[in-house]
Amino acid sequence: MTESKVVDSWAILAWLLDQPAAHKVEVVLQSAAAGDLNLVMSWMNVAEVYYIAVRRFGAEGAEEFLRRLPSLPIRVVLPDKDGVLAAARIKAAHPIAFCDAFAIALAQSEQASVITGDDEIRRCKVVPVDWIGRD
Repeated sequence: MTESKVVDSWAILAWLLDQPAAHKVEVVLQSAAAGDLNLVMSWMNVAEVYYIAVRRFGAEGAEEFLRRLPSLPIRVVLPDKDGVLAAARIKAAHPIAFCDAFAIALAQSEQASVITGDDEIRRCKVVPVDWIGRD
């Protein structure tokens, strides 16, 4: 069985904005495209990437991200009631952004780690983290 990993907003934004971790994200995307890895992302995290892309690139740039999304080797999951409540419980217990809680809840449901450089997620220690940020 192929290993699953959750890609959070931080990782996708690092890739889109060509930040220092972009190369690490590109390697992960290539591994998923080759079938060596299952990547999953919450629609809540997609929405976060979208609104940040609007701010950085304008509406057309954000729409371009949405057009490209289906071509990426990422399964995008819409949280159901249980997923939303799981994220709410995580947010209630930890000092993290709500979208981060969705990435963690998805990782729990998928029995996966989170690929991130977001220290809030790492500090929670709720799920395994594949750290791609600065140490």
